[in-house]
Amino acid sequence: MVDAGPILQVLLASGSESGGNPLLEIHPGLIIWTIVIFAILALVLGKFAWKPILNALKQREESIRESLDKADKIAAEAERAMAEQKTELNKHRQEMTEALRRTREEAEKGAQELLEKARAEAAETAERARRQVEEERNRAIEQIRNEAVDLAMAAASHLLKKTLDSDDHRKIVSDYLKNLPDNLQKH
Repeated sequence: MVDAGPILQVLLASGSESGGNPLLEIHPGLIIWTIVIFAILALVLGKFAWKPILNALKQREESIRESLDKADKIAAEAERAMAEQKTELNKHRQEMTEALRRTREEAEKGAQELLEKARAEAAETAERARRQVEEERNRAIEQIRNEAVDLAMAAASHLLKKTLDSDDHRKIVSDYLKNLPDNLQKH
């Protein structure tokens, strides 16, 4: 860097001889050359520097615009994809809810069927047991009748001291016992 101190001292010293400040004096030759140099510099810069700079700025602006457009497109695509995912997720949730409902209904239906089957089997078992009890009761009654006939025959033959044939005795006592409920109601 150039030290401006000595240059300023020289200019101030030369101006002090003419009586004014040399920096504030107007020099027409200097003004013309400054304007000519400025015009040449403006033309050279305009032709060689400004157009490339402006072109570079335009390219940069277009690049930024394209990047923003791409970013907007990507954001829109992401938003659309998220909406699709959300729709798909809701669809899967509904399917799962429906599957759970169907499974619950099937389980309840299966439990109801098992319960009714168990009830039917219990009723069938109870009916079988009732029939067995009825058969056993009928057999017991028949056995009691047979024993009662035998006892009655023994008692009757003892009382009458007369024996009828065994089949006749049985027939008489059997008829009497069959009519016994009727005979009891009459009394």
